[in-house]
Amino acid sequence: MAANADESQIYPLYDTTFSLHRVSPLHTGLDDPLDDAILRDQARRFRDILTGEVLRGVRVGTDNEDSTLAHMGALQTVTWTQLPFEENWNGQTGQVVGDEDTTVILSESRGLLLRIAYEKMEYTAILLRDIKPGDWDETNVGENSDVDGFEHFPLLLLKMPVSLRDAFTDFLATTFDARISALQFPSSYVTTAFEQYLAYVCVDEEGEQLDALESTRATKNVMGAVEVFIGFNLPGGSSALKTMDIKLSRDDLPRIIARGKVAGNGQEDTPLWNALTAYVNAHLALDLKHERVKVIRIACDAFVLGAEGKVKFLYPGADEDVHSAQRRATRRLVNGLIEAARGGSLANMRP
Repeated sequence: MAANADESQIYPLYDTTFSLHRVSPLHTGLDDPLDDAILRDQARRFRDILTGEVLRGVRVGTDNEDSTLAHMGALQTVTWTQLPFEENWNGQTGQVVGDEDTTVILSESRGLLLRIAYEKMEYTAILLRDIKPGDWDETNVGENSDVDGFEHFPLLLLKMPVSLRDAFTDFLATTFDARISALQFPSSYVTTAFEQYLAYVCVDEEGEQLDALESTRATKNVMGAVEVFIGFNLPGGSSALKTMDIKLSRDDLPRIIARGKVAGNGQEDTPLWNALTAYVNAHLALDLKHERVKVIRIACDAFVLGAEGKVKFLYPGADEDVHSAQRRATRRLVNGLIEAARGGSLANMRP
């Protein structure tokens, strides 16, 4: 996070570790998209569930005994609003920079933002809107969002303890006739997403490839040090070797990528993985591409992505060039996760 960053102004996607879930289309039964008035009503309904209010003669609510929520104090607020695009975010949910109207129409929003505030902690859920298949930017985000009474929010990001998460996903399922399931990734998706992020960092705003010097600078400044966490799917699981961490320094990263492009025999879409595989095979006699070797997680200064279905996007630094490159690359990574939640980019990937 930037040293002087005001946490209240940081876009909600940043600096939080989210668990990822896929969501089927939400059935609203409405001809018009969800608006803030409807979301306020739904937020009140969900708050009643959390506080254990009696609905239709049945007491409902989360069981707080011996749970994380029991130590968070009293429930204070539940808010559910439209999530503006990052460039329009001003730290106030439901508001747009430079606009006196506090209602954000769906066609101008990135998705939906739920915030649940207790005395000692705040929890978050973000539903991100659908994107046009194959579109990696945001020009066509939400084109399929309002068809025949359904809203399309394929990707759900949750920062919640288990009891609260279960309560919210049950609420979505019963209110909108939706199915919610955990989103997990094969190793090949994690490595491919990382390599794509590297490539995105090295193009300018017009999509043109940066020269070698600029690419090296962008790679160092945005990605920083990289850590790859390797796991092993061993028969019986009795081996003492469970995981292995591989650390790549900030200064070594551009050289490793350059060597990988040479070693890849024309497969320049995975230069880092080419070089790392060759190095580990030569020095440790370990084949990273073996079916029983799994990439558990990849972490760098820009993001952390885990095969178990967790992600964290780091807030960009103060440098404007780095800020722009990282923001563009993160936007594309997010859109790739949305496509994965739709099933588009996972279908042909090996475990």
